[in-house]
Amino acid sequence: MERPRKRELRGLNAKAWDGDRDVFQVDGNLDSSMKKNTAFIRRLRTTLNASTVSTILQEARALSLHKYLSEIISACYEGLIKLKVPADVAAGVEVFSALHQRFGPEEFTSYISWHIGRGLSTPDKTYLKSLAQDAREKEEKDRLARQRILLKVATELWLVGALRSLDDVRRPEDAAKSKENAKPKTASNTKADTADAEPFPLEVLKEILDHDGQHVNLSMIASFMKTFAWDLLGKRNASEDSQNPADGQPMTDANMRERFRNVLTRYYEGAKLHLIRDQASLETQSKRNAEAYVRSGEIFEDRQANYDKMVKAQERFISNMNTLSETLGLEMPDLKKEDAAGAASDGTIGLVKTGEYLRGEGEGPGIWEDEEERRFYENIIDLKDRVPTILLEDAKKKKGDGEEQVGKKMDEGVSKNINVEETADAQNEGQPKDDPASDQSMSIANKTTGAQVDALLARLPDITTKDTADQLAHDFCYLNSKASRKRLLKTVQDVPRSRSDLLPFYSRIVTTLGKYMPDITQGLVWHLDEEFRSLQRRKQKDSLSGVRTSNIRYLAELTKFGIVPEHVIFHCLKVSLDDFSRMNIEIICHLLENCGRYLLRNPETSPRMKSFLETLNRKKSAQHLGHQERLLIENATYFVDPPERAAIEQKERTPMDLFIRKLVYADLNKHNVDRTLKFVRKLHWEEPEVVRILHKIFLKPHRMNHIHIEDLASILGGLQRYHQDFVCNVIDDLIESMTLGLEINDFKFNQKRIAEATYLGYLYVFKAVESSVIFEMMFKIAILGHGDWPKPESMNHLDLPDDFFRIRLICTLLEICGVFYVKGQAGSKLDFFLTFFQYYIRTKEQMPMDVEFLVQDAFGVVRPRWKIAKTLEEAGDSFSQACKENADMATPNKAAEPNDLDENEDIDEDGEVSTRRTPLNVDAASSDDDSENAAPEDAIQSRSLGSEDDEEQHFVVTRTEEERDPEAEAEFDRELAKMMSESIEPRRNERRPMADLALPLRKNQRDATNKTEETNVAEPNPNTTKFSLLSKRGTRPQTRTIDLPSDSTFAVAMRNQREAERAEQQKIKELVLNYDHMRGNDDRTVGPGSPGVSADRAGGGTQRNLKRGNQASQGRKLQLSDVDW
Repeated sequence: MERPRKRELRGLNAKAWDGDRDVFQVDGNLDSSMKKNTAFIRRLRTTLNASTVSTILQEARALSLHKYLSEIISACYEGLIKLKVPADVAAGVEVFSALHQRFGPEEFTSYISWHIGRGLSTPDKTYLKSLAQDAREKEEKDRLARQRILLKVATELWLVGALRSLDDVRRPEDAAKSKENAKPKTASNTKADTADAEPFPLEVLKEILDHDGQHVNLSMIASFMKTFAWDLLGKRNASEDSQNPADGQPMTDANMRERFRNVLTRYYEGAKLHLIRDQASLETQSKRNAEAYVRSGEIFEDRQANYDKMVKAQERFISNMNTLSETLGLEMPDLKKEDAAGAASDGTIGLVKTGEYLRGEGEGPGIWEDEEERRFYENIIDLKDRVPTILLEDAKKKKGDGEEQVGKKMDEGVSKNINVEETADAQNEGQPKDDPASDQSMSIANKTTGAQVDALLARLPDITTKDTADQLAHDFCYLNSKASRKRLLKTVQDVPRSRSDLLPFYSRIVTTLGKYMPDITQGLVWHLDEEFRSLQRRKQKDSLSGVRTSNIRYLAELTKFGIVPEHVIFHCLKVSLDDFSRMNIEIICHLLENCGRYLLRNPETSPRMKSFLETLNRKKSAQHLGHQERLLIENATYFVDPPERAAIEQKERTPMDLFIRKLVYADLNKHNVDRTLKFVRKLHWEEPEVVRILHKIFLKPHRMNHIHIEDLASILGGLQRYHQDFVCNVIDDLIESMTLGLEINDFKFNQKRIAEATYLGYLYVFKAVESSVIFEMMFKIAILGHGDWPKPESMNHLDLPDDFFRIRLICTLLEICGVFYVKGQAGSKLDFFLTFFQYYIRTKEQMPMDVEFLVQDAFGVVRPRWKIAKTLEEAGDSFSQACKENADMATPNKAAEPNDLDENEDIDEDGEVSTRRTPLNVDAASSDDDSENAAPEDAIQSRSLGSEDDEEQHFVVTRTEEERDPEAEAEFDRELAKMMSESIEPRRNERRPMADLALPLRKNQRDATNKTEETNVAEPNPNTTKFSLLSKRGTRPQTRTIDLPSDSTFAVAMRNQREAERAEQQKIKELVLNYDHMRGNDDRTVGPGSPGVSADRAGGGTQRNLKRGNQASQGRKLQLSDVDW
């Protein structure tokens, strides 16, 4: 019923309580015929519902019902009891309000309220005790059904104002007396009487809940609160929102809602204690059932039925408590759910899983290795949801007989302790024989069905996934029959020895079908148990080891699916432990490795499993076992119960550390190298903590993506200009780390060592290290631990003949740095090293194919035409020849004169012309990230080299003129001009300090000096001094001559400076002349005939020295640092 209608009825009913008789309009001529009045009463009693409410209201207006008022009251009460759905309850409220408005509270409402109150009252306990058990249960059931309906009806009537309180109730026997002594009550009297009275539903709730010590009315209260949560407690539920989302006001005031809440809260607190007591009792009964199950292999039917009844009652109780707690806004008690107690709820087969605990969500380590394994063993499909139910009923007809037979077999195997001969006889008698009756029972009458079963069974060996196993179980349901199940059982029993991979899938199929076809699971478990006992009797036959392994693994897989009873699997462990032979040790280890963790982590089997492991360890220590047996036991126990270790503590990092790590490890890429360098340079380098963090990060290239190691080296090369000590420390520690890796030689550091070698190579590319460092490291990688050089017959534990990782390190460095060593001294060094490298390769065993390809690729990059030696003798001869040539070199190589080189090339220390990438210069870089990238990769490959190989040979560097594209040249000029303008733009507004800049040098300095002297001679005014002022017009510098007074401060300072320079030059000239004079006297003193000295040799040395001095004077310009200012 809609709330606007309820509020309308409340107003009309309030007028009726005030004595207004004209609220319900009736017809002028009322029909008093007995037939129609009797029909109206019958309709009230039997058909009071939503479909007949309009008819009943129309008859209530047209009939004269005063003569039959007592029958109408009883009929209306009986009709209200039969209301169930909300629409019928609303119809009953409409009819009740109409009768209340027509006849008033004195004639109708007060008497029917007595009937409602009596229906809601609790029966006397003495009366209930006098009844039999069945009658008492029936009475209790009828009372709950009646009170559930009447409580809702009474509350609806109270909300619309038809009922008020129990003070307005009158017994029907007092009707005659009330008619004689009736005095109409006024509105003031009625309000005074009901001002302090409890509302009708609240009084009824108190009566019901106060006498409910066992909380049997909890379901009724939960249903009641679902309906009236908003009106009585102010708690809106989903149903209220969907019915009338616009009406937001409950029909009771806040004071009344609080009174209802207090009554229900007291009841909820008592029910909470009851719930905890019942849960504890249920857990105790669960443990008793589990103990009985382990002892005898089954649970008695009466005990199991009693336990199932308790479980269902507890589930209903918890559900009702959840509803009540949500309505009242209170918390549920913390219950420890141990559902494993229902292990034998479906007969004698199965271990119950432990819910969240098995799924790894509970405390402690999970049973399964990963989520995929958990889904495989726990998420079993329900065939009832996929196939028609009629296909699953055939298997349930003989369920009772099958359980009884299998239970009897299991009890015999556990409870009886007989000797081997008796057991053997009993097993031989119990084994099924291939008699004609058995074959006939497995035959299928319908040949088409038999062919389909054959095709289905032929698919079993091809199962490789969980889905195919589930599909096969689903398809088998359409061929379900007793003969089909026997054939399937025989097939899954005979698993090929070499197909142990099928055991988990066969176990899943059996588990899926076993829920509705228990004879399959029972037959398979019985067969495996009998096979285990039979194999135990035949211990001496070693040829059956494969059968034993397959049998025990099958039992372990079924155990993880919850198919094998506890006593069966522990019986296998006990028998194997009693006879502690090599065969049984292997059986124990197979069981522990396959299902030991499941048994240990399962709360129901954990105590027994812990006891077994302790006994196993004690027996291992007490007996003298071989090394192999002892190792098997230790591995199995470690797998099942690994030792506890402290949790790994999460390292706390400072915000600065986290920022730098994110900047370098996460965000760094080739597009933001310059921007990252700017961020790094802006850090507080004066703080030791920041420097320490940067040092750690730049020293660990293996922590980042391998493709970004080049970017990290680029940043370190860019920092060399600003923090040279820091870069040197990083490079030193990097080389030390690589050396330490060679000394440790642990394979777990291989990835780190490859990253460090790559890092060092790129540091050379970005000019952070020189070529000597690279060659020294490559030689160290090959020689460390071998002495002078590797020898084929020597054994080095740091570099075994079958260890090729050092070759990978050298190839990594060669592929990065080798492209720069083409000619000159560096090229000679590389040739010598490659000769040694191929000798080092041949001192090892035959290389694997991947290492061989890696070597070929490295030689193809650095020396494409190099012919790699195929044998050790060839490599040794080449290396000996290279050593001889290297020893013959008497003097170091001479570099080409700088004047002969191109202006875009630079000379490194080895005499090589290098075009390596220039380290990043952030000051001259553009703000655009794309323009801040390093030089392209082609710059590494197109390296122009020019040097002199040795002292005896002289090479002339010639460069062929390349054909240049005019468009490319123009594009290059535009980009260069753009780069220069962008570099100058940020400094345009900077104020630069005054500096003494030198004038542009003339082509002929001597002529310039002469011109200056002539100018000075021609000076017309001796009181002034001429100076050249350097200025700039456009993009070209120019000079202007200005006259300054000779006595000005600037002119005096410049004159003094010039005189000091001339004096210094004169002093140097005198020293040189005196040195030459002294050298000439020494030569004349020694003479050509002096012993040990050759005149030609001495003269040649002097000539060479003079030649070198002339070359040095011609090729080197005077630096500012050469003069002692």
